[in-house]
Amino acid sequence: MQHRTKTHLLTQEQILELLRRAEVGRVGTFSEDGYPYIVPMHFVHFDGKIYLHGLPKGEKIDNINHNPNVCFEIDEMLSLLYGGVENPCDVNSEFNSIIIQGHASIVEDFHEKNEALLKLVEKYTPHLKNNEMPIKMIKGTAVIRIDIVKCAGRYYK
Repeated sequence: MQHRTKTHLLTQEQILELLRRAEVGRVGTFSEDGYPYIVPMHFVHFDGKIYLHGLPKGEKIDNINHNPNVCFEIDEMLSLLYGGVENPCDVNSEFNSIIIQGHASIVEDFHEKNEALLKLVEKYTPHLKNNEMPIKMIKGTAVIRIDIVKCAGRYYK
C-alpha cells in the first residue's frame, strides 16, 4: 500500500477537476478535548482556497476557533475491481481522492463572504445565480476559508 501512495498521484489538473466536480467534502477539526470531529459539507474551491458555509454557531465553529488546523477530504469511488478475483481480500476499488491540510478561519470581510456564497450558489444551484442574496442572509451565514498548506491527490485503477 505504501508504494501505491507515491506512484498513483493525481496531476494538478486532475486535482482541480475533482475539486470542481465533487459535491461533498469532509472537514476534520479538533475539539478542545483533543478528539477529531469530521463533518460532510458542500464547498467551493477558488483562488487556491476552499470555502465552506453553514450556521455561525456549533461544534465545527468552536473547534476552528480553538485550533485552526484542519484536514479536508474528497473522494469518489468509481467501481469495485473484483473481476477474476476468488479471494475477498483481493477485491479493490477504483477511486480518486484528495486530502488537504490547511488553516481554517471564519471569514469576516463582507465582500469575501459574498463572493464565496455567490460561488457556492453558482456551483450547486446555477439556475439561481442571478438572484440577489439578501444582506441579512450573507451576514448571518458563517463562511469558512481553508488556506491550503498541503494537498495530495491519489487514484487507483
